[in-house]
Amino acid sequence: MKMKVVIALLFVLMSGAVCQAATSYIESQRPAEPKTNPSIEWLWCGDREHPLKLATFTTNPPFGWTEREEGERLISRGFGIDFVRNLLNQAHIATTAVGFASDWEALMALSVGEADVYVGGYYDPKQRVAGHTYLIPSLFQNLISVIFLNGKEKPIRTLDDLKGMKGVVRQDEIFYSYIHTMMPQGVYIERVIDSREAFTKLLTGEVDFMLSSPYSAEAEARRFKVNQDIKMVQLPIAGQELFVVFSGRSLCPQYRRALSQLLEQHKPDQNEAARMLFNYINDWGNRFRDQPSLKEDLKIGDKPARPATD
Repeated sequence: MKMKVVIALLFVLMSGAVCQAATSYIESQRPAEPKTNPSIEWLWCGDREHPLKLATFTTNPPFGWTEREEGERLISRGFGIDFVRNLLNQAHIATTAVGFASDWEALMALSVGEADVYVGGYYDPKQRVAGHTYLIPSLFQNLISVIFLNGKEKPIRTLDDLKGMKGVVRQDEIFYSYIHTMMPQGVYIERVIDSREAFTKLLTGEVDFMLSSPYSAEAEARRFKVNQDIKMVQLPIAGQELFVVFSGRSLCPQYRRALSQLLEQHKPDQNEAARMLFNYINDWGNRFRDQPSLKEDLKIGDKPARPATD
């Protein structure tokens, strides 16, 4: 009997030694914790070889746009994308900005994990269903204005004042789904692809007004050199919030809370954000300073004098 007890005790001691050795081996095989900023860093995420991918789309100035650098490399610039990128880089999180031709393409990249963060999205409950997270607080409250031709503006006290008029809205501004349910019957709004088509319809009198963010409208009006030809009237409804959206398919989900905390700590107030936006509006307009105005392309305005003849 005593022999059986001794054997049992030896078995327990040996088992404990084996378990301890196994634990030591497992511990030795675990990857080392990242050394920089360990509170929010993570293995294989946020370093130079595996940067966090920030998505915007090319047709959303001054909030974000894509430029081609020397060597054919595409980069993204603008208020939203630069602000988020700077926040993350200051926290020692490497990023790369990925540009897309439309918001739909950017959101599809988010849905399949080809992008981690989408900068400048309006709230859409369908994206919540897709597993994406709208980070709180919002990045910015984007106002909505009615854009008239100068001299043809009308006072807009309520949405009913738009009745009997025809308007246009750009698909690339992506807030039509938010605003169209608020419009009373008798207001016709046409959706077009981009700002060039929208401004063309406004300048030629095909529509009476355009709905747009005042910042986006000013940026594109300077691009087409028609900023002196338009008048903006703020629409009497609350502006829509622009959010940073974190992908539900991201391989770096641990950065979601870190980015939300950074936004809460460093979000600019509305006045500061407006000043920053106008700097980007100037940058955008300067990119097209050597191009002819849209009115010149459309041959709108005073006809040139006839050349003298013998």
